[in-house]
Parts: sequence; structure tokens; C-alpha cells
Amino acid sequence: MPSGPFTKQNIRISGKLNYYLGDAIVGGLITSAPSGLAISQGQQTMPGDRIILNAVDALALSDTVNVTTSNLWDGLYIYVRTKATSTLTPTLGRLAFWDTGVAESIHQVTPDESGAQGVALCAGVFVSTMTKGYNWWIQAAGLANIAFTTPLTGVPTDGCPVYAAADAAGRADVLDGGGAPSFTQIGQMLQRYLGDAVGLPAAATTSTVDMRMNRMFRW
Repeated sequence: MPSGPFTKQNIRISGKLNYYLGDAIVGGLITSAPSGLAISQGQQTMPGDRIILNAVDALALSDTVNVTTSNLWDGLYIYVRTKATSTLTPTLGRLAFWDTGVAESIHQVTPDESGAQGVALCAGVFVSTMTKGYNWWIQAAGLANIAFTTPLTGVPTDGCPVYAAADAAGRADVLDGGGAPSFTQIGQMLQRYLGDAVGLPAAATTSTVDMRMNRMFRW
């Protein structure tokens, strides 16, 4: 975790948050260097850095031309590294999971659900479709655009609880109307809870979720 306040000040963002492949090196390449020279831009953004955006700033950092359905909202965002050897590609709207196979200081995430932990160590949601192994921002809390699985397990309603689907694709699910849960299922619900739907979620689409900060694994 970086030193200083909860969120870092004076961060330089290389591109639109929701339409960018990520930084090939930490902080982004310096723009005036000779071709092929891989050095940082100097005003360093490090894995683990966090920013809080209000609605105005989030919209200003959204690409509204190439990404017409997933503008960003108020929330907490974390700069992370993505796992270069992940099976899945970090994809806008899909969940990101902490990679515990590397040092915590690297703040590495993966789109792959863990064989041992499943979806327990959810880091947030990818806000852009990225290149594997690159560094970029994910959203850890706030109003977020999250992809939903298909078919949905329960009956979706405006304001219903939203859970990680554990469908091996990093998507969300709803469980309401599924009958009385067992103790095992209650434990899974606590583990997989992401937040509450804002509007009516739909299967196989990206819907808005008020994602809660209290499920964060790393500060």
C-alpha cells in the first residue's frame, strides 16, 4: 500500500479510463522518448494507488464515443497490474480477482477465478478491456457497470442484492426468489456479495451496481 492519504493526489492518467489497453510499464511510457526506449513518464503512478472520482470527473474520463454503454460513475478506483499469463482477458465489466501468487506490493489482479478461493478475493471490476500484463485502473467501490451471467439464478428486481456468479467468466448474478438457502449457501452469499442493483439487472448484459467498499481485501 502506498504511504500518505487514502487516495493519491496529482495522478496523471494516460488515457480514457474505460477505453484503454493499459500502461505497458508502471505509470505509462514517457511520450517524448526515442522510439523503443521503455522508461516511465516521471510523474509516477504505482500499483496500489487509489483515486476517488465524483460523477463529473468520472464522466470526463469516460470515452463516450467508442464505449457508449459503460460511462464511469462516482467511485473508488485502484491502479493495478494484470496477470500476463491469465487464461481470460481483462474485459470491461468483468470482475477482477487478487492474484495471491505474487507479492502483495505488486497489486496484481487476474480475470481468472481461483481454483482454491473461487471468487472470494474479488478486487473490483475492470473498467476497460486491457492487454494482459499491463497496468491500469479497476473500480473497487461505487456505482459500477458489471456484466451479468446468463441465465440469472434468481428473479432480478431494482435494488436487489448482487453477487459474483462464480461462472468462471467473472460475471454477476442475482439469487432472489430461489427458496430458503442452506448454511453453506448463506456463507457463499456473504462471500460473493458485491452490492445492490441500481435499476433492473438483465442476463447477458452490463447493468449498474452500487458496489460496496466493505468487501475490499487490500487497502
